[in-house]
Amino acid sequence: MEVQIKEKGTGPGRTGVFRPGIWRLTIIFTIISLALAAGCASRQTPLPPAPPAAEENTQEQQPPEEAEQTVSLYFADEQSEKLVKEERSLILADREPAVAVLEELVKGPAHPAHGRTVPADVKVRAVKIAGGVAEADFSEELRSSHWGGSTGEILTVYAIVHTLAELPGVERVQILIEGERVETLAGHLELLEPLEPDWGLVAPRGTS
Repeated sequence: MEVQIKEKGTGPGRTGVFRPGIWRLTIIFTIISLALAAGCASRQTPLPPAPPAAEENTQEQQPPEEAEQTVSLYFADEQSEKLVKEERSLILADREPAVAVLEELVKGPAHPAHGRTVPADVKVRAVKIAGGVAEADFSEELRSSHWGGSTGEILTVYAIVHTLAELPGVERVQILIEGERVETLAGHLELLEPLEPDWGLVAPRGTS
């Protein structure tokens, strides 16, 4: 079908032909061009990949295992004349090593032939190490609960000295009771100055 129209500005009586099919093709071509352009743009700027879904941790978190440390403790031999060394494995956790070893010394020996050197009701109040000297502060029971005797007093004092001297940085030991220096524990061995280990008091290895 053709529609006769008049063209403005072409002179009197002049007509033109309007063809609707051409306009349809023009509109369709324009839509296809826009769609192709949009497709190219989407291919040039791809969307970022979605982050992977977090996996649920179904296993319970286990606390790290505490490392064991081997320490040396000194007790009385079977005749209560010499000191003998016992090695013991400890998990120190958050304890001070010097305090921990003395607390183990208070617990007593594990070997049935060895004797206690520190009264069982003694409390370790604190240990400070500076300049090669360890100041070991005990409760009053170190003196009031002691069984007495010169040999017993010597073994008690040097069990403490030797046990602490096994730790790095300790060369001498000053024994305190309730934060104060004392002359003796049982009247035989002076304690006013720091003491060095006396290895002649230790029984040869292999004896008890």
